[in-house]
Amino acid sequence: MIRFLVGDAERRVEVSSDGATIDGQAYALEVAPVGAATYALRRGASVETFHCVREGDAVHLFWRGRAYRFEVLREGRRGAHRHGGGGLEAPMPGKVTAVKARAGQAVAKGEEILVVEAMKMENAIRAPKAGRVKVVHAQVGEMVAPGEVLAEIE
Repeated sequence: MIRFLVGDAERRVEVSSDGATIDGQAYALEVAPVGAATYALRRGASVETFHCVREGDAVHLFWRGRAYRFEVLREGRRGAHRHGGGGLEAPMPGKVTAVKARAGQAVAKGEEILVVEAMKMENAIRAPKAGRVKVVHAQVGEMVAPGEVLAEIE
């Protein structure tokens, strides 16, 4: 069993040869590597490709045009280094290709704030809640590291 921190929620994942169990819910699926950091997810007749890389305790998943960051939780540890509040973090190493909000701008939950290109995929960084942009730390063309705070929403 592996424990992940997904946003602020802890998820428990168990993987077996015939599928996965996430928080007690069983899923019948098959995952097979098809290239460097590229995998095929097979559920019945449906096959989808996704990209996944691990960096220390962080797992970066790129699926259906979105980027996700999971943190492996070890015993006695609960993501103490994560940025609190409305900080929007880079999901993985990449280059900022667009900044779509400015300090002081009101934003809706899910609104695109920045775009980071990583592994030849554009990843929209969206507001996790409605609010006002406090500050934008990133600029177009800048290289960013995983977990780096790109903007803050208050």
